[in-house]
Amino acid sequence: MTGSTESHGLAEPGEMPERSRKQQSFQDFITQHHHEFMRHAMSRLRNLHDADEAVQIAAVKMHTKWTVIEAHANPPALAMEMVRTSVIDYYRRRARLADREIPLAVSGLPRTPSADDLLELRGYERLDKARAFLEERAPKQAECVRLRFLEERSITEIAEYLNITTNATKTNIHLGLKALHALMNLPEPGKGGDS
Repeated sequence: MTGSTESHGLAEPGEMPERSRKQQSFQDFITQHHHEFMRHAMSRLRNLHDADEAVQIAAVKMHTKWTVIEAHANPPALAMEMVRTSVIDYYRRRARLADREIPLAVSGLPRTPSADDLLELRGYERLDKARAFLEERAPKQAECVRLRFLEERSITEIAEYLNITTNATKTNIHLGLKALHALMNLPEPGKGGDS
């Protein structure tokens, strides 16, 4: 019985086996997009170690679904959605753990935060809640605002990344900012000047 290279699952000389090719394409993809994944995670978790852990968790999920991601029309957008989910899950997990933690004194210094610390965190909490609400109700607006102000991308870059027009990008940013202002009960910006 004569066997071909296909029947034995062997690659032709000079060809990369399919598994190795997929592994290499996944590694190249992660290397290329790791910085933007980290920027998103840092914008939500505000701690390098937490952000890195959340991105690593997302990367493991991406690896298991790499065939689906690679075949997707917009692989970076699908991967970013997985990072976003990982960050939210990580944030919730940390919050649950924090509820069970008992503060301890270290070197005689109390671990109870000061009033200023609490006020600062309250401001972040309002922003985080507003952004989470916007992501749920108007994901395109939330994404445009995030890319513009947290990743500091240009209008053109955002439009290309999300596959929308520059006018749609500007509209989504404007509406997103307006919604965030309302959700956080901030005063309306002045009518004069550019918005």
